[in-house]
Amino acid sequence: MTVRHAMLVIARTVFDVVEIPGQEPLVVTKGAGDEAARQWWDENQRVVAADIFRQTNASWQRKLAEWNASTVIDFGKERLHDGGPRVDVARIRFPDGTETAVPPEAAEDYVTEAFREQHPPPTVAAQFADWLDTIKVTELRTWGGWLFDGAENVPLKMGLPASQFGYPIREVLSCLDRLGVDGWRVVHVSEDRGVYDMENDAAGDPVVTTWGYLLDKTW
Repeated sequence: MTVRHAMLVIARTVFDVVEIPGQEPLVVTKGAGDEAARQWWDENQRVVAADIFRQTNASWQRKLAEWNASTVIDFGKERLHDGGPRVDVARIRFPDGTETAVPPEAAEDYVTEAFREQHPPPTVAAQFADWLDTIKVTELRTWGGWLFDGAENVPLKMGLPASQFGYPIREVLSCLDRLGVDGWRVVHVSEDRGVYDMENDAAGDPVVTTWGYLLDKTW
C-alpha cells in the first residue's frame, strides 16, 4: 500500500479584465490585458478592418482626385522671396481659397501633400488605435486554486469567485468534493497571512492570502 501526497492551494489573485464593446469580457493573467486585446483584434477584427480600410481608402482617393481637379495651377515668373530674382513658378490655388507659389517641378507633389496634411490617409494601424481607445482594461481581485501533485501544478476550475465571509467557501468545497471523488482526503490545513489590498479589507490589516490543504491518497 502506497500513500501519495498533494497540496491544494487556494490563494488570492488578480486578473486583468479586458472589456470590449459588444463582447463578453476577457479574463486573463495580470499584465496580459493589452496583449489579449491585440490578439482579439487579430483573430476577430483584422479581416473586418481590412475591408473597412479598402472602403475608406477608396473614399480618400476619390476626395484626393476631387481636390486635384479643383486645384488651379498657373505657370509664370515670380519672385519666390523678397528681393529675389524672378523665376519660373507654379502658382497654386487650392479649393479652400488659399494660394502659394512653388517651383514648377514640385507643383503636383505639393498639391497632394497639402491634401494629405489636411486629410491624413487611412491606415489599418490608425483603425487599430481608434479601436483600442474603446477598450478598457481593469483589475479583478478574486481567488484561484491550484493542485500541486508531484511535479505538476494544475490550475483548478473555480470560476471567478467573490469572497463569502472573506473566503470562497462554495468554490473550495466544490473543489474538495471533486478531489474526494478521485480518492484524495484532507490531512492538514494551513494558512498564510499578509497585507492584501482587497476592497473589503481594512487598510494595512493582515489577512489570509493563501490556504493550503495537504491531501493524501492511498494506492
